[in-house]
Amino acid sequence: MPDPLIGKVFDEFPDESEWDAIVIGSGPNGLIAAAYLAKAGVKVALVERRYEIGGGLATEEILFPGYSSNMHAVYHMMVDYMPVIQDFDLDNHALMWTKPNAQTGMVFEDGTSLLMARMVEDTKDSITKFSFKDAVAFGKLIRRWRKIVDEILGPATYIPPMSPLDISMAMQRTAVGQEMLELVEQSPLEIITNNFENDKVRAFLLYTSCMWGLDPRETGIGMFVALLLQRFGMNKCYCDGGSHKFAASLAREVVGNGGTIVDAAEVTNIIMEGGRVAGVQIAEGRTLRSKVVISTLDPHTTFLDLVGPENLPADLKESVEGWQYDKWSFYTLHIATKEPPKYKCDDNWINDAFMNIVGIEGLDQLLAHWDNVIGGSIDFNNFGGHATCESLFDPHLVHSPYGGYVSFFQMHAPYEIEGGWDQKGKELEEAILTKWQKAAPNMTRENIIKVGHETPVGIELRLPNMRRGAIKHGDYKPIQLGCFRPNQDCSSSATPVEGLYVCGASNYPGGMVLGGPGYLGANKVAEDLGVTKWWKPTKAMEKYIRTYLE
Repeated sequence: MPDPLIGKVFDEFPDESEWDAIVIGSGPNGLIAAAYLAKAGVKVALVERRYEIGGGLATEEILFPGYSSNMHAVYHMMVDYMPVIQDFDLDNHALMWTKPNAQTGMVFEDGTSLLMARMVEDTKDSITKFSFKDAVAFGKLIRRWRKIVDEILGPATYIPPMSPLDISMAMQRTAVGQEMLELVEQSPLEIITNNFENDKVRAFLLYTSCMWGLDPRETGIGMFVALLLQRFGMNKCYCDGGSHKFAASLAREVVGNGGTIVDAAEVTNIIMEGGRVAGVQIAEGRTLRSKVVISTLDPHTTFLDLVGPENLPADLKESVEGWQYDKWSFYTLHIATKEPPKYKCDDNWINDAFMNIVGIEGLDQLLAHWDNVIGGSIDFNNFGGHATCESLFDPHLVHSPYGGYVSFFQMHAPYEIEGGWDQKGKELEEAILTKWQKAAPNMTRENIIKVGHETPVGIELRLPNMRRGAIKHGDYKPIQLGCFRPNQDCSSSATPVEGLYVCGASNYPGGMVLGGPGYLGANKVAEDLGVTKWWKPTKAMEKYIRTYLE
């Protein structure tokens, strides 16, 4: 009976509870998987270590109260393809996207610049300043590559992975597929140098193609050039209100459809009983039992730390131990200023661009910078990066009576650096501000309100499953892509450990908030649990299936 004075006290979350499915990690893929399953009637608990959901979809006041920054994900390149955006009424949560016309710029020391815009003709006009031949080549290639992305790479992101042989046979059905296969066999560097002649144009296109961790000299990954130039270079979106708004919208779908989100609850153990998964234990001592567990964490954390090597088949254990993390991480300088960066160059559109590359003058310099980073060093006389003024597109990020703007400068950086990050972090901050001011003369100390930086070690401390600062949870190379991501036994989301599924960035199709792993994980779990799926493939996916798979 309720107490007559104080009424009924709310029940605590029980020490032991029963669920159909537990999702570990509330990053974009965990939120997506939980949202689909909850709406399908599955009793879902989404368990998150941090006090806030979202993972890489983080928008936080890291500099000073009133100034919010997007800590990780800023550029969203697959908004036009993601099934989750089409399947859920996220407009109901006021989720909106901005796709600027001026997309990707590059500023050179001599005052010249390059710009990729949403309109191909605008991009060609910019390239023409350096090479008419390159401008024509870009126009022809990007129109052909758009077909590859729209017909194959875009929809295939949300279709279960296929073996290289099956892909090769399927792509032979069309001329577009055959061209995609020809791209695959080349390295990004070969594709760029074979099709373009101007050194600055080459550096511009190669940076945009490889900035998220592609080895420019690696063969077998050439299709990413088409994908990243067409989508990231020319069609990336910004999430109004900050990237966390996307996470919050997905979280509302989880809870609104009967799911439960348990935050500030670190999973310490995946319970094994009779050779199969039986639930999870969290740090405060509670036990959540379930039919299946879906992990979005990196392979080492999922299999070695939580399941335990003693519970793994020998070949799976060997595969996980051999997993390689990203070849480089990122150093990010976050900054609040009185006015936005104003670049001194020959194109006023550069000041409106979503992203500007600064500090790279040519192809050899770019390759030398990347070689240094992979080797564990940064040459302070030879480095570059990319910068975005976030509040230029999203005034909501600044709620200070002092006004101003928030921006960041991000560059490739090794996890382990000569001299250590305690020393190099501050030194690099000064070097970046000096380099940035050369390109944008108003970026002076008088203009700066507050500045702070995050190193690769800082990324790992904030999000431990980004081991070694690996934002994609694993390197992009042929033996860790497609059906080999993270290995052939687990790329479909199901694993050899009965009841355990994986659908994080280390799973096919990968990281960068594609939304693919979470979507594919939800599909596989629903099928295995015998749950009726309320969703259907998108029209683009249906066309891809008819053309290449049936």
